[in-house]
Amino acid sequence: MSVKKAKALKRPPRILPGDRVGVVAPAGPVEPALLEKGLSAISRMGWTPVVGRHVNARDRFLAGSDEARAADLMCMFENTEIRAIFCARGGYGVNRLLPLLDAAVIRRHPKIVVGASDVTLLLLYLYQRCSLIAFHGPMVAGTFGRHSLRKTRGQFSGLLAGQPAATALEWSGARVLRAGKASGPLTGGCLTLLCRSLGTPYEVDTRGCILIIEDVNEPPYKVDGMLWQLKAAGKFKGVKGVIVGEMVDCGKGRALRRWLDESFCEVFADGNFPVLARLPLGHGKEMWTLPLGVKATLDAEAGTLSLAGCGVT
Repeated sequence: MSVKKAKALKRPPRILPGDRVGVVAPAGPVEPALLEKGLSAISRMGWTPVVGRHVNARDRFLAGSDEARAADLMCMFENTEIRAIFCARGGYGVNRLLPLLDAAVIRRHPKIVVGASDVTLLLLYLYQRCSLIAFHGPMVAGTFGRHSLRKTRGQFSGLLAGQPAATALEWSGARVLRAGKASGPLTGGCLTLLCRSLGTPYEVDTRGCILIIEDVNEPPYKVDGMLWQLKAAGKFKGVKGVIVGEMVDCGKGRALRRWLDESFCEVFADGNFPVLARLPLGHGKEMWTLPLGVKATLDAEAGTLSLAGCGVT
């Protein structure tokens, strides 16, 4: 399926201390204790969190009905007092939400939106359908409710505030799977959701991009299967580079970790782009915040990722 990105990419306004930030749950139900812990973390960073009306709702494996979750998100875009939107957690359900969103309204009210995991589909929608830079980063309950992000919290707040220091990224635990240097806009996210986008109106477009791949709790054979599915769909053609997350709990022990690395090496064997793995990109105890749509330069041998900007105005 051919996917077209909108031409004029919008950069949302930066957020400053004291700004009100909306908190929504576009996917799975939220654990109240983790939400409260995450909200406290957001407050300590200097922002005032405003919780969406339906964040604490539950409908089977969803945080309320599709209509309620979509309404919370659209209300946050239209509310002029809300300066950014943080997702509470991932889980499942964003795919059901996308047809209910209004891209024209979102484009008229560009705001920072941060999330990961199942929220990958929302980020791709914002980037590809709304031409809005979207932020793959920590979530309120799903990340700040569980981890302190001691090493990467400053990069999160700095990037959203437009501080240039937050654009230079390096990780000591990175592993080079293929050397090289390349530049391109960032895209991607959770591997499971990238596969789920295939054949839909929201299919990920990877051409000319630095591709983010991460996941959690998937055994090596499933990771391998999803990688080969993306390859068969042509999603690695024209890719400039790949950055791979820690793949948390996708293989315990040296043998399974080796199998994961071998899967990535095999699926990219006929490519000519750099691949850097084991980066803090998704479900771990640390997490970089990355603006989808912003040009990045990957230097695999140096173990660095440099962003051309913070993605905000």
